[in-house]
Amino acid sequence: MTARFRAVFGEARPVIAMVHFGALPGAPLHDAERGIEGLFEDAARDLEAAVQKHGFGVLHVYDLKDTLTRKGYPLGPQCRIFEVCNPKHASHVLARDMRVNMALPCRVSVFEEGNATQIGTILPSEMLRALSADAELAAVAVQVETTLKAIIDDAAGATDPRQALLLRRATLAREIEAGAAKRTGEREGLAANVPDAGELAAANVALDVDIAEVDRDVAELEAVDSALERLESGTYGACLDCGATIEPKRLSKHPEVPRCVRCQDRRERNTGARIARL
Repeated sequence: MTARFRAVFGEARPVIAMVHFGALPGAPLHDAERGIEGLFEDAARDLEAAVQKHGFGVLHVYDLKDTLTRKGYPLGPQCRIFEVCNPKHASHVLARDMRVNMALPCRVSVFEEGNATQIGTILPSEMLRALSADAELAAVAVQVETTLKAIIDDAAGATDPRQALLLRRATLAREIEAGAAKRTGEREGLAANVPDAGELAAANVALDVDIAEVDRDVAELEAVDSALERLESGTYGACLDCGATIEPKRLSKHPEVPRCVRCQDRRERNTGARIARL
């Protein structure tokens, strides 16, 4: 399986509660070794394998890019929608409430967004709430949902630190640039329109929030760059304080962290403040 970075999508940007994502880093566009196309095809293949591994089947695959392009409406990013189903679960819920057919089969999408390939699904428990209040059906929906999350997580695969760090770096750079542009625009707006005291206070609070967000992004960007340097020097994965190997699960979730959990906790206690992700 191709090594990729899996993350809950909400870490980099907002996400609604009814969607579960696995994020797979796309190689930078200038990287001749592996383009986004290859990552997308690997993700689609790995998703099919994960569906079968967890006892589901693929009923149909919709290739939106191919379909829309053939109909004269070219689509740039790749996008395939997989209809997946477990016959036992489907039979059970339909026998209990035929209206649930409107939520079947489950769909998992593989698509490109920016420099990343994403795998996502709408959570069955959220869809079911619109159709039924049956507690037994809700329990089945939770079982299916757990399996779908496992399928997505399996398809997203293991961490490739360099690709994960490069993807995160690109995301942070965009967020910092957008945050700086937003701050500039808000300040210009204040200068152009003389605000009253209440408006000025609210605007200052908003500016402070924006500044704090940009500062956090800058700090994380510095941590990512330091991690890339450790990769080059061959010290990546070793705690900066004690030299022990950093827990793989910790690196999988936050590939830029320089310390093990114990040393990080000790550092935070000593400084009296929590330093995000460091």
